[in-house]
Amino acid sequence: MQYYYLVAGLTEYPFDIDNAVSGGLRVDVPQVKAQIMNELTPGDRRAVELLYTYYDIENIMGYVQGSRLPFNELGNLSREEVALLVDRTGSSSDGDAATWLPEELAERLERLAVPRTVRLAVDRFRGRTGEDGNAGIPQPDEFAPLSADDLERELFQSFYRACGAFSASNGGGGGFSLGGLWPGNLTVPEYLRTWAGYDRTVRNIVAAYKARQLGLSAERKEGMIVETDVELRDAYVNGQAQDFGMRDRFPYTEELLQVLETEDFVERERKMDELRVRMADDLAEHDYFGIGRVMDYLIRLNILHRWGRLDAERGRENFREMVSALADPEKIAESSVG
Repeated sequence: MQYYYLVAGLTEYPFDIDNAVSGGLRVDVPQVKAQIMNELTPGDRRAVELLYTYYDIENIMGYVQGSRLPFNELGNLSREEVALLVDRTGSSSDGDAATWLPEELAERLERLAVPRTVRLAVDRFRGRTGEDGNAGIPQPDEFAPLSADDLERELFQSFYRACGAFSASNGGGGGFSLGGLWPGNLTVPEYLRTWAGYDRTVRNIVAAYKARQLGLSAERKEGMIVETDVELRDAYVNGQAQDFGMRDRFPYTEELLQVLETEDFVERERKMDELRVRMADDLAEHDYFGIGRVMDYLIRLNILHRWGRLDAERGRENFREMVSALADPEKIAESSVG
């Protein structure tokens, strides 16, 4: 599907991080996203929802961990829907706690804009048996329970798998269809498959680089890597090569390693986001009037939105607080493509 009129009518915002932090550049990204969604085909709308599952995972983990960080409004799920997904809780119209019949609960869960594999991971974490609509995929009681750290890794693996970033040959399942992962039999656009693959690679290189820098054990490294390919996992965990053997596999390896050498982590995040935008733009060159260009536009706005959430007076300090968890080896892999 080509979106000539939509793409031609998109408001161009300069990618200016300083302006976003200072408040000089204000974009209501959720509103822009909603307007764009109205112009897309059903399949492309579902693909964009899948792209934004990244932020749902962030909100799910914030809910599970009781984080004080603000709820990310870019996600598909509201606060109430996150609570429904994780704890099966909700409120009635008068504000009291809601009690649903099993059939009604299953229907509400099925309507959530989230891949079924994400629901499965949450069910495993909560020790549920998945009797409320996970038919056709393995049930939670067939797996060991998940810790909070395991949950985060499993959620992102589910996200990458749903995007088609894992191929059948490396344990990702057959093909690139959302059938069984999301209601409906919809094909993931090539742009999203490639973008998710880039995201996964960036996440893993960042984690492996920091783990090596901190001298972590192989076991600790294993828990930080989101990768099903045995050869790649071994390269990230045990490899001695400076580039983890990724220079010939990932076209932005050299630039990424240079970014990671930046000592000030606020400046490092700035450079990382500049690299992310270039990656997104490069991918869109092959789909300029298609859903790839639309996703590229949204990714740029998502990154500006991230910086715009910072306080204009204390932007750098707030950002340091927001990413202070990166000092914790267990959370290093959280710095990834957004």
